[in-house]
Amino acid sequence: MEWHILFPQTHQPRYEEIEDYIGNPLWKSLFDFMENSYKAKPKMTYSVCTEKPGWNVKFQKSGQALGTFYPEVGGFSVFMVIAYRLGAEAEAVLPKLSPEIRAYYENAGDFMKVGKYFMFRIEKESELEDYKKLCVVKLKPKY
Repeated sequence: MEWHILFPQTHQPRYEEIEDYIGNPLWKSLFDFMENSYKAKPKMTYSVCTEKPGWNVKFQKSGQALGTFYPEVGGFSVFMVIAYRLGAEAEAVLPKLSPEIRAYYENAGDFMKVGKYFMFRIEKESELEDYKKLCVVKLKPKY
């Protein structure tokens, strides 16, 4: 069953229910990374966006949005915005990313004249690692 039907706006899921729906241990790895690297706590919000409606999880630290995560069966998608002021740092990381994730960044659209925005799916460890590399561009870890 689709996520937004299973959990309509009137029924906020528990984090355990999200984890069960996704069915991929990378979801827990994401939370561990956010806690250990940034001490960032998740915030659940409901989106009426036609592309990804339903409950999602956002991480933010020091005023910096680290991504919005959309639960999906077998994985999850992340929406990121990389500010134009971070362009040099992002360009330096690109060769370290998988060709698919690098292409998402290179083909990203303009987000309100602030930066590049893109979304990609995470279902494999290598994709989570690519996310972490991009996340470090946005904000250095606190460890």
